[in-house]
Amino acid sequence: MEQLLVTGTGCASRLIDVGELRTRTQVRLDVDYVTRRRRERHEVHGVHLYDVLREGPLPLDPEHKMSGLSVVVAAVSEDGFQVVLSFAEIDPEFGHCAALLATRYNGEFLQRPTLVMPSDRRASRYVRGLAELRLLSLSPVGGRDFT
Repeated sequence: MEQLLVTGTGCASRLIDVGELRTRTQVRLDVDYVTRRRRERHEVHGVHLYDVLREGPLPLDPEHKMSGLSVVVAAVSEDGFQVVLSFAEIDPEFGHCAALLATRYNGEFLQRPTLVMPSDRRASRYVRGLAELRLLSLSPVGGRDFT
């Protein structure tokens, strides 16, 4: 069974079995987007990315206020395609983007999840064959006072 690697700056890594993600699937969405050639509509089933990431590892710094607002998520496919989004973008208290790790696409189970960004009009940030989620903390710049 395929696995998804979740890593974080200064945090322990973990592997998630795709089969485990399938058993956790609770979300069904119809997504519409435009490619270079046409409009498409697909039915996807999966797990919210936020729910998977909040289980850790999260590179949060207790020394800095709201450090989750400076965490970025790099979603990397098997072939090296990479998309970056902010953790705040998917956090329900901030951007509340319903980013999804789809385990089923149009009724077909996927060997690896697809990152689906349902609020995007284009599918450019969809990452098919997702192999790794890297969480990176953009630490504040050395205590500088910008006032």
